Amino acid sequence: MTAQPSVAPLAPNDFPPMRRLAHGMAEVAAALQEVHALPDSLWGPHFNLAKHNGGWHVAALRSTSRSPLPAAPGEFAADFFQDEATMAQCPAIRTLVAGITEGAPLKSVRVLRLAPGGTILEHADAGVGLRDGEVRLHLPLQTHDEVFFHVGGQRVPMRTGEWWYADFSLPHRVCNRGTVERLHLVVDCEATPRLRQAIAAGDTGRPYPPEQDPQWRFARFREQVFDESALQDRLLGIHSREAFAQACMEMGQARGWAFTEAEVLSAMASGRQAWMQQWVV
Repeated sequence: MTAQPSVAPLAPNDFPPMRRLAHGMAEVAAALQEVHALPDSLWGPHFNLAKHNGGWHVAALRSTSRSPLPAAPGEFAADFFQDEATMAQCPAIRTLVAGITEGAPLKSVRVLRLAPGGTILEHADAGVGLRDGEVRLHLPLQTHDEVFFHVGGQRVPMRTGEWWYADFSLPHRVCNRGTVERLHLVVDCEATPRLRQAIAAGDTGRPYPPEQDPQWRFARFREQVFDESALQDRLLGIHSREAFAQACMEMGQARGWAFTEAEVLSAMASGRQAWMQQWVV
């Protein structure tokens, strides 16, 4: 039985971590061909070099010359952005962008490529959520179920041809564990009333089976640790973050729960943040 999209109503001041806005656009196949035709010179490593393993690349189709980093959107008003020359060769992409933004002041338009085996480490992007009056929209042009995209501790079930909003001011990470590269069209624009309404009316997509998700498997391992004092004793004496993650992975694997270092480090970061916030008045 195929899982159905879930819809949760939003109050006017709610800011969802993620929402699927639209799907089934006819131009997606043509847009993918346009991406494949982009010149090699347009591609470069994603500027956030400390947060990926070298498999994350970006091609800017609309940008601002004021940004000190190549293909970085930066915190600039929409008036400072303009199309790159290559955008004129991408009519399908222009149609897709115009359809989803419709009247919204447009900032950057990029294609983000994540190679097989590519990992984007957990990080947060300030200023790109509804609270800040801006939205970052993703349209997978090529993806598969071995891409694991987590935002705010939840897997986002992005499928090819679906426009998604996510609050990227929340911690997020991505890993491509498949053999095919992931290609996303990514748009930044101002959050107009129309877009806010579209996000409020959106759904949370069709979830993937949870058993596929390494984060779900790590959660099951954590439950075992909380229930077994012997496991707790083995982990309590480890003070190195990397050694702790490695021990968790080995112990989880032995119990049938295969996950990666990313799941362990994300949980550790969440725990530290929760501990610190209790002291914030």
